[in-house]
Amino acid sequence: MTRRQGRRILLTAAALLLAAFLPRGASAQEGSVPPALQQSHAVAAPQAHAVQAEEPIAVDGQLDEPVWSAAPAVTEFTQLDPFEGRPASEVTEVRIAFDEQAIYIGGRLGDSGEVTTRLDRRDASLSESDLFVVVLDSYHDHQTAYRFATNPSGVRQDELISIGQNDSSWDPVWDVATSLDPEGWSVEMRIPFSQLRFRPVEAQVWGIQFERWIHRKQEQTLFAFTPKLERGGVPRFGHLQGIGGIRQGRRLELLPYVTGRAEYLDGQTTPGIDLENPYRTGSEVFGNAGLDVKYRVSSNITLDASVNPDFGQVEVDPAVINLTAFETRFDEKRPFFIEGAEIFRFGEGGPTGSTGRAPELLYSRRMGRSPQGSVPSGALYSDEPAATTILGAAKLTGKVGEGWSIGLLDVVTNRETARYIDGEGLPARAVVEAAANYVVGRVRRDANGGNTRIGGVFTAVNRDLGEDLGDRLHSAALTGGLDFAHEWAERTWRFSTTFSPSYVTGSAGAVARTQRTSTRYLQRPDATHLDYDPSAESLFGYYAMTEINKQAGAMTGRIALAAASPRYEVNDIGFQSYADRLIFDTHLQYNQVTPGRFLRSWNVGGGPDAIWNYAGQPLLLNFNLNGRYQWANYWGSGWRVEYTPETYDDRLTRGGPLSRVPRGYQASINLNTDTRKAYSGSGSLAWYGEEGGSWGRSLDLELGYQPRENWEIRIGPSLSRDRTAAQYVTTVIDPLATHTFANRYVFASLDQTTLGIESRVNVTFFPGLSLQMYAQPFISTGSYGTLKELRAPGTFEFVRYGDDAGTVERQPDGMLEVDPDGSGDANAFLVRDLDFDYRSLLGNAVLRWEWRQGSTLYLVWQQHREHTITGMDVDPVAQSFGRLDFGDDARELFRIRPDNIVALKVNYWLNP
Repeated sequence: MTRRQGRRILLTAAALLLAAFLPRGASAQEGSVPPALQQSHAVAAPQAHAVQAEEPIAVDGQLDEPVWSAAPAVTEFTQLDPFEGRPASEVTEVRIAFDEQAIYIGGRLGDSGEVTTRLDRRDASLSESDLFVVVLDSYHDHQTAYRFATNPSGVRQDELISIGQNDSSWDPVWDVATSLDPEGWSVEMRIPFSQLRFRPVEAQVWGIQFERWIHRKQEQTLFAFTPKLERGGVPRFGHLQGIGGIRQGRRLELLPYVTGRAEYLDGQTTPGIDLENPYRTGSEVFGNAGLDVKYRVSSNITLDASVNPDFGQVEVDPAVINLTAFETRFDEKRPFFIEGAEIFRFGEGGPTGSTGRAPELLYSRRMGRSPQGSVPSGALYSDEPAATTILGAAKLTGKVGEGWSIGLLDVVTNRETARYIDGEGLPARAVVEAAANYVVGRVRRDANGGNTRIGGVFTAVNRDLGEDLGDRLHSAALTGGLDFAHEWAERTWRFSTTFSPSYVTGSAGAVARTQRTSTRYLQRPDATHLDYDPSAESLFGYYAMTEINKQAGAMTGRIALAAASPRYEVNDIGFQSYADRLIFDTHLQYNQVTPGRFLRSWNVGGGPDAIWNYAGQPLLLNFNLNGRYQWANYWGSGWRVEYTPETYDDRLTRGGPLSRVPRGYQASINLNTDTRKAYSGSGSLAWYGEEGGSWGRSLDLELGYQPRENWEIRIGPSLSRDRTAAQYVTTVIDPLATHTFANRYVFASLDQTTLGIESRVNVTFFPGLSLQMYAQPFISTGSYGTLKELRAPGTFEFVRYGDDAGTVERQPDGMLEVDPDGSGDANAFLVRDLDFDYRSLLGNAVLRWEWRQGSTLYLVWQQHREHTITGMDVDPVAQSFGRLDFGDDARELFRIRPDNIVALKVNYWLNP
């Protein structure tokens, strides 16, 4: 396929998709734009009324105070599932009361059958239990809401909702109690006003939503009902009236903590070194203390600060094997950075799926990251910090004026050094991370009832480099951004766009290193549109995106266009895997939500995607189709197929010339069972292939068992087998290799087999005491084939050493000596034997006890076993690389001496 043909196909597809998106009978705007925070409802919003409590309310789940008889009841609930639009099958009555300090919710949930309950930790999904939910839009901006939920066992869920994004890390201090009886169950909630944001006015009007889930019927009912094919959410909530004369309550919350930590580490010496490891003495004990502060500047502005934060209770990252040139992205799990992160989220929509993840301007794991420097390569032993110390962090978030949201984040990290023993056996230190200050500012304006949003963001990183890391890290990095989104036709349609410039500065060595990273490879010898300047001391670039999205109705879809300039760089504080990209991303989907004889709902969709670089060379053409089905028995299934014509790859040679990508295909199927059962499971099977010889197969399973209402056991094995036809090995400078710009780009085929098993056991003793256990054995083995070099730029053809030309001989030390042209003039070079067997076992157990309101004790145990064997270490004939021997690998895994860590953390909530 030629470039012109590919563009013609994509432009035709875009025109067809745009025609499908255009609303029928669109008319000019009617009337004037309402005030910024007024919302016109498609149908009249249902009303709820609160009454003031004259006497104290005891939160005990009994609903026996006089106020519960006086308060008007909300009784009209409508099914969303299983029979959309019908009245609820069971009686639900909800009443609302308040005093000067809190709002109270009392619910009576009648049930003619057996109530389904489950005992689980806070913020568990509770999808296997009955559930009652209240959601409060207390600021009444139709954008932000606070979700509080519980089940018949009194397990708490709480989430912060902002523009459709849910943040379950938000853990406010509130009370709930429940009671069961033969006619159903009752719930009583107390939510302090101090945990909410609201307007400083006498008479309050809030948005409100109630939901009920009856598990045995798979019935979900709503107070403010929105059909499935329409856009629901916070703008479609009902209205809560009657609250007045309330105050914010106590403004200051303190959460001091103390922690103790014992490390029991493998103290083995390194083979061949006649010196014991002085940094692995077998056991060490540490203590620490810190303070988290929350101060409510006003009813809608909050300051959070943390001094010497500790995240020892956070679950470990899963093991992965990354043989690509790109960084692995791990999710943020630290509470301080997750809570309130929605205000810093930049942009709406954008490319997804096969076109790659859009750049993130804020990737909070950069703060407190693993140090970027290292000890000298000749060090015999080292003691390197696993993470950079965060000395302090603060963030200011909230809402001001009419429709303005603000956020400010400031983090200071320490200068880190590593101890090591040099090649002479002498102790020394190396600086591995510079002291740094990270700043993020965000502002957003909501107008037109929340249907129009415009915002800006600014980030800055400043480092005190000294002389040690000046040629490795930027001294400063700045990014900015503007984003805009507008929804219309009852939020059926959304237009969004973003623009983000970036600027980094530092020494010529540091900036040259950035130019050579896998994100851009500006040094590519055949890229005439790129300009590699090793003397440059700064880089400036930009990212821009525009999308139109039809997000409601039977037919939904999107068209997105994006551009990342070659010098765009945000990785100092953000996450970015590509630059020099022009992206076209589309998706069109048909949705059927009316239950039938065999299917309850289904959808099918697809569309073309494409990527070019700034030279106009096609890097991806992808045509995909997918479907998803929910069956009458509540099982689910799905499938996806993709076809990719022949294109180019400007990353395969890792800074070298362009190569070809052979045409290929991908396909996958998945299946999941009914989650209402004690036994449940899901699985997916995927496979791909290319004409160039690459192929892969993968199987992922997840099996669940709930032996009792307070136990959950889940096991998730995954197995993959892949062959990569051209895995990058190295680049060798050779003036005689004139056909590839005086370099030899060396590759080999790679056969890789990977097995991982993620296992979880959760036990909840009562709602405030739970035990979570996690284990992941992980085995990956890889066998490299014949070494070969790229024959010519722009091709996927190779010269195989030892077959087509030259020789390869294994040396006594395990190195491979390659003579690329045999008796010719080219110099021989050495390559490491890269065959590998990698084994690891990660274990993590967390006992969490909320021993008083807002105060928690954590007891944590972590174990890590890890060992790698390479072709340099063993005789390749005696070791079978590339294929699993499960029994042998499992035995070897448990022979690895482990590192164990035990930690105790206690915090104490104060509200003076």
